[in-house]
Formats: sequence, C-alpha cells, structure tokens
Amino acid sequence: MASTPTSKSTSPDAKSSQSSKQGAIWGVDSNTAGGGVWAQTSAKKDKLNELLTELNAEGVVDTGVLGMESLDLAANSQQKLDLELADGLKCIAKCVDSGSHSNASLHELIITGDQNSLLIQAMQSTTQNTSEAIQKLFQMLNGATKEEEWTRPKFEATMKEAIRILSTTLPSDPTLKKPVAGSLDVTSSLCYIRDFVSDKNNHEEDSQLSDMDTQLQKDIQAMNDISNQAFKTSIHTYKTIVLRALATTILGSWEQLTSITSGDIDRAAVNHQGSSPIPSQRDTINSASIAKLFRSYETSSCSDFVQAWWNVIDADKDGMLDQEEMNTVVELAMKPVHIALKEMLDLSLEVCPTRSAGLGYNAWFLGGEDASSLYDDNVSSTNKLSWRNRRTELAARKNLIRTFSTTLNRHFRDQVETPHRLRCIYAWADKTHQNNKIDSILVDASEEWGSASSIVGRKRYVELEPKIRYEEFREVQKKHFPQLDAMGEEVVMSFKEDLWVLQGKGRQNAELRRDCMLFLGVVSLIDMGIGML
Repeated sequence: MASTPTSKSTSPDAKSSQSSKQGAIWGVDSNTAGGGVWAQTSAKKDKLNELLTELNAEGVVDTGVLGMESLDLAANSQQKLDLELADGLKCIAKCVDSGSHSNASLHELIITGDQNSLLIQAMQSTTQNTSEAIQKLFQMLNGATKEEEWTRPKFEATMKEAIRILSTTLPSDPTLKKPVAGSLDVTSSLCYIRDFVSDKNNHEEDSQLSDMDTQLQKDIQAMNDISNQAFKTSIHTYKTIVLRALATTILGSWEQLTSITSGDIDRAAVNHQGSSPIPSQRDTINSASIAKLFRSYETSSCSDFVQAWWNVIDADKDGMLDQEEMNTVVELAMKPVHIALKEMLDLSLEVCPTRSAGLGYNAWFLGGEDASSLYDDNVSSTNKLSWRNRRTELAARKNLIRTFSTTLNRHFRDQVETPHRLRCIYAWADKTHQNNKIDSILVDASEEWGSASSIVGRKRYVELEPKIRYEEFREVQKKHFPQLDAMGEEVVMSFKEDLWVLQGKGRQNAELRRDCMLFLGVVSLIDMGIGML
C-alpha cells in the first residue's frame, strides 16, 4: 500500500497554475526568484533601506547607482576600516567558494626592486610552508586509505594527525591569547586585508599611474606588489585553515557519519536482509570518501563540498539519502567554512590594529598615505598607546568579534531560513525513488513491544518517505537555495550589512543627541529670558 506525500509546501509549478486566482503577489528579488517565498520581512533589510533613504534624502550621493554600497560613503574614516576589512575577507571567501583560487591575483605582479623584497619573501615563505603542509596531509591520507574501511580508533587517529600537520604552519589560536592593542606584523598577509579590492578598482588605479610622478608610481607599484602577494598568501592560509576546520569537524561527527536512519533499518527489515537485527550505527567508515572530501575542499567549489559530504554519508553507495541525512550534509558542509572565517577574522585583528590611531601614523594599508613602511626593515612591533587609544582599539576589536559571531549564528539559520529551504527542496524535488511516493509497510514489532509479540506475530505500521539523489537535490537547490553555492561570501556580506546597520544606528543616535541638546539649550535660554522679565 502506498500513498502520495503530503506537505504544506507547494511547488512553484503548482503555484503557477493557481496564479490567475490569486491577488497581488510579492515582487521578484534575490529571495523570491524562482517561485519560492523566503523572508518577506527582515528587520535588517528594513533598517538598511531606511538608512539608504535617509542618505538619498540628504543628496550626498545617488544611491540608485551604488545601491547599498552607498552606505560606505556615509561612514567616517575609522568606520571605513571595518567595512574594508569585511570587503577584504569577502574577496578571499569569494575566491575559494568559486574554486578559482589556483590563479588568484589582484594585480600583475611586478617586483620593483629589493626595497619590498623582505615583505614579499616572508609572505612567499608562508605560502610555501602552507603548500607543503597540505601536500603532507594528502600524502598521509593516501597512505591511510590503503585500508578501505576505517574503524573508529583509526579514523580518530588519522584526523588528529591531519590537524597536527596543518597546525604546524598556522599561527596559534588568537582567542587563547590576551589581546595586545597596537600590535603590528607587516610580514603577515592579513595585515593588508583592507587593501584587497575588486578587479574593476584595480584597472582604474592602473590607468592613472601614467599621470603620476616617478616616485609616486614606484610607491603605488610597490603597494600593488605587496597587496597581490598578500592576497595569494591569504588564499593559501585560508585554505589551510579550512582543511584544519574540516578535520576538526569530521573528528567530532563520527555518530552523524555512521548512523543508520530508521527508514533504512525498516527497509532492510522488509527486504529480510540478514537474520540478526540491524544496528543503528555502522562500525566503519569508507576511507576513500574521506580523502575525496579533503580534496574537494582543497581544489573545488561549494557545490563540490556538498557532493563530497553526500558521498561520505551515503554508505550503501546507492546515491540516495533520506531527508534527515540531506539536512546533515548541508549542515556539515557549511561548518568548516564558518569556523575558518571566524579564525581568519581573529588572525587579521591580531596582526594589524583596527584603528589608525593604533599605529601612531596614517599607514597606507589602513587607508592612509604614509608609505614609509614600504622601505622599513622593522617588520613587526607593538606600539605603546595612550590609555584612551588603547581602550578605543580593544573596544573596536571586541565589537567586530561580537558582531561576526552573531552573524555566523544567525545568517543561515534565521535570515536565509535554511531549515525551511531544505524542507521545500526535498518536497519539490522530482524524486525517482519509490516513484516519489510514501511507502506504507508493516514490520516486525517484537523488539519494541517485547519478545511475546513475536509469538503472536504483532506488526507495526510504518510510512517510508522516498529518498533523494544528489542530482535531484542539486536541480532544485540551484534555483531556490543559491546561497549554498557561496557559503563563505554569504556570511561575510551579511557581516558587512550588520556593520552598516550598527554604523547607521550610531549616526542616528548622534543626530538625536545633538537635536535633544539643541532643544534643551533653546528651552533653557527661553526660561532664562522669562526669568529676567
């Protein structure tokens, strides 16, 4: 006996047939394109539109041209440093998300001399060390995969060794240290993260070089060389951190990776696969699928991350997963990326001050014009700050860390509505398994109702949902969950939006305080005038 699935979610095709009977519908945007309806109201989006409207009313800039990016122009010089930090992190995440990091470049690399060779050589050394660590990792995995299946002790030992190999070339965790205000390390690629800009901006800058004097051209080219090498090194550092986060995620996910769903247990019982009861947990995990998972995070894009996790959890190799397994795949695919982004932010805050006051001079890599560090052999330092500047620096750092942590926790869960999207993807996918219908079966209930039930042959009624293949998942996911193909970039862009909101609220509060003080001042003068009469 079988019955068709029931769900509150209606497919886009079914919606289109009813469109003539409906009234006004929502306009199409990034969340409603393709027929899905997601997050029709968002407090953050409403606040951003409010800030944009205020900026447009002031006539400072044509917001119709730049859109939300117009809010960058409303920020002061110190606030722009935070926005540029988000932009730089976005460039790194976007490059790795798309799988195009093998030839990543900001500028054409032209070494102008040996003045900045110390910085570039230091970053090239970091790139080489991380590449060697990744190479050692895969050599270790290739040796370990000679065993087709890993038991739990072998699995845990391999993942711990992977973490150890990758950690040898990475800085220690900044969260374990006491933050030092004013610390600077110009040999770290993340010190220049605010100088990572889009290709369009680079072409505009390069076209203006011919109109400048020789020394200025030399300085700008030196900055471009350093920024380009810093970007490449940051990509390698980020990949290494992602791989370490992946190993950490895998190490803590043994139960999720080896669990057998109740649906699979019931199917096996109906098919009489074996005389003994089927355990709810597998004893081993396929080693080759784990190695391919690491390879996908090292060279491929976000869609390949999901497919690699799909193959790991698909232990029976039929290409199909239950709905709960599909949800687990998406959750595990995003987790290493989010861990790595948080660590990248912590590292960037450790090697470079968040405010220009933390340096004591207006450095070029913090948006200033002072290029003296290009020719300075002092590669790292800790500047002694005044009490006020130290407090400002630590407060800004704490605010960035807190905002980013909030973004990580809320963006995909609340703003993108990942659980709802996954439910709809499963409901709308054209599943070939069980002809996309629910199978109603009877299975032996002796295990749950006691041994006496086996004598009388008692059965229990079970409804089996159809499984979904990756190709069926991917077909709907591309249309209704495109954020999954940019899981790193999505988080960083949401982080920048949160910064826009915080900065906008600050401007509004400052204006409100100014108006209140002006009002109280006028009222006080009037009272004094009345009292003098």
